[in-house]
Amino acid sequence: MDRAQWEADQIRGVALALRHWFDVADTESRMRELGIRPRAERKTSKAPDKRLQAFALTALPPQIVRLNPDAPVSTLHFLQTVYDDGEMRADPWRWWFAWISIEMISRLGPDPSGRQVKNFIRTDDSLQSVRHTAARWLASSEIRVEYVNREFKALLRQALEDQDVSADRDSLIDRLGQPLVVFIEAMASEAGRISAGITAQLAERVERM
Repeated sequence: MDRAQWEADQIRGVALALRHWFDVADTESRMRELGIRPRAERKTSKAPDKRLQAFALTALPPQIVRLNPDAPVSTLHFLQTVYDDGEMRADPWRWWFAWISIEMISRLGPDPSGRQVKNFIRTDDSLQSVRHTAARWLASSEIRVEYVNREFKALLRQALEDQDVSADRDSLIDRLGQPLVVFIEAMASEAGRISAGITAQLAERVERM
């Protein structure tokens, strides 16, 4: 086994251990437990509190992810990019991206460019509803809104290039805009940056082994 393969296997091993320190709860289920949404059962002893229905319009990701309070302090180092990347700080979406990144790294290996997770967010069938409601991700932070406004045209161009759209891209961008495509691209890009950052931290740990 060469050094590169050994390092990749070690990174997967560290990620596999790290994934056990995440607590994950389904957002919809939590809303039902709290009485924000009606329970799935047809007959319930208690009706949902109508005063809480406004909270059903959520900007949260599909799962609520948090770090277990018993996680070792070293775990914080691996997740440094989640807490603060110089622009964004930890929020429910960044924790969700981190959880997906750790899961994929533990199964598929290092993701130094972030492409692995970025493509997963963009294309996986299980996340179709997340992509269709990508405005929730955007609405969750003013910084995200500012980023998309600032980089709108570049994000759309990148999205079209990745989808191999054969057309006059500049005129297509100016004419259509396609905000949902841009939201998805921006969301996937943030997830990819987190995956790349976690991979770098894991690789740094492996190098010292």
